[in-house]
Amino acid sequence: MKFSEELNSYLKILNCSAQDLSKASGLSPTLVSRYLNDKRTPRVNSEYFAKLVDGIYLISVNNNVELNKKDIADVFNKSIYFNDINFDDFIINFNNLILELKINISDLANSIGYDTSFISKVRNKNRKPSDLNDFSQKVADYIVESYQNHETLCSLIKYSLEDVDNKDALKKSLTNWLITPHNSNNKLVSDFLTKLDKFDLNDYIGTDFSKVKVPTSPIILRTSKTYYGADGRKQAEGEFLKTTLISKAKEPIFFYNDLPMAEAGKDNDFKQKWVLAITMVLKKGLHLNIIHDIDRPINEMFLGLESWIPIYMTGSISPYYFKEHPSNMFLGSHCTSGSVALSGEYIKNNIQSSKFYLTTKKEELDYYKEKSSYLLSKAKPLMTIFKEADKEKFEEFMNNEGNFPDVKKIKKDIFSNIDFYVRKNKWVMVNKQTSPEIHFVIHNSKLRDAIEQFLL
Repeated sequence: MKFSEELNSYLKILNCSAQDLSKASGLSPTLVSRYLNDKRTPRVNSEYFAKLVDGIYLISVNNNVELNKKDIADVFNKSIYFNDINFDDFIINFNNLILELKINISDLANSIGYDTSFISKVRNKNRKPSDLNDFSQKVADYIVESYQNHETLCSLIKYSLEDVDNKDALKKSLTNWLITPHNSNNKLVSDFLTKLDKFDLNDYIGTDFSKVKVPTSPIILRTSKTYYGADGRKQAEGEFLKTTLISKAKEPIFFYNDLPMAEAGKDNDFKQKWVLAITMVLKKGLHLNIIHDIDRPINEMFLGLESWIPIYMTGSISPYYFKEHPSNMFLGSHCTSGSVALSGEYIKNNIQSSKFYLTTKKEELDYYKEKSSYLLSKAKPLMTIFKEADKEKFEEFMNNEGNFPDVKKIKKDIFSNIDFYVRKNKWVMVNKQTSPEIHFVIHNSKLRDAIEQFLL
């Protein structure tokens, strides 16, 4: 209920008037009247809030009505939260929760007593629960009781993993998180799009991309070698790219790596060398198929996308993602080209306990290529990328998809070099005009929703 409704309810229970409350609380009759008529609401933990609680409690004592001061404060606190809930903010939080934790909508609906179609309409802002606070509490109860991956949940709502056994406190924190505005995702999207807007491929690699020289000097290819640890990973990836670059093979390259972004991005010098090497490989004319690991918090996802901006700008890449993560305990990497394969494995949260195997042996290479093809067959497109050379394909896409009545073109004043098309709940297109001219059509719901919410 609203704060004014709760306050009026207390007056009815205590059989007292607004004037009685004014005297007991020390607040002016005018202010009390405004609170009762929903024209003002005190701020939580303010002096006025405390005086109201004290006034209600004092009247209860005088009238021999058993009330607890803490309970009165909790009721007011909750009602003020309800007053402050912005439905748009709630929907952002609710959708983020479902996407991050991969909540089954049907199971959620059955558990909290709603139709699946109603939950879907809420997510799309076509329906609004009559009591958002109560709805949030039911969602929180279901999540805490049924969801097992507490690490992801605690990371999302900034709750201490050490206190996860206190279910009541966790439910309360999750409820408050759902009904409280969070601007962090908008900032993530804004920062990512700003970097995209200002990015210049030629500036990044220190020379004009068209002038990048692909080395052709002969190199002795190793038949196989094993590397260990974090430094071994860098050496193995360097050897993989070097061998691919020198080889005459023209087959596409395949990459999959679920190493945590924070670990992968620690060494900026190696990262820049890696980007330059992959840029040369793509300049050579090889296409890159990559499966991104998006089964991670949204902040890590955008961190990963930022590090891949230079590669995306070449346009010679097809990004994919797995709908379900292959493993939660043992992580790995898998890379193949026409001449070399690199396979890595490591224990989650312990990159030092890792092993990487590089090989050019034909039998082994054939096996790893077959594995790459299988992984690609199980992946879904993360986005479609149209570079300048794909003008006809881009025009075909716009003719087929761009003329629907629900497609909106959006230009944000904060960006000078990019604009957007949005077909809500279908795709988001990011158009970059120069350096280079390129168009990204984003399909993945997690990434698309984050950008949609920022734009709309």
